[in-house]
Amino acid sequence: MSSLIGVIALAAVVALLDIPPLVRKSRKRELFVYIVLLLTATALYSALVMEVKLPNPYAILEIVYKPFK
Repeated sequence: MSSLIGVIALAAVVALLDIPPLVRKSRKRELFVYIVLLLTATALYSALVMEVKLPNPYAILEIVYKPFK
């Protein structure tokens, strides 16, 4: 549980350091993409820390590209 808190705290610190300059420069698109990527990475790493079984990304690629074989 402390690892999960550490992951969230680290993501919060990174966000506090990187988001204010984007807001000051009115970079709305970059801010949106940054937040989406940060939340995605934090969620995936939090799942990894909690030992949640995640699907293999290669399986998704096989499903998408199987008809082209």
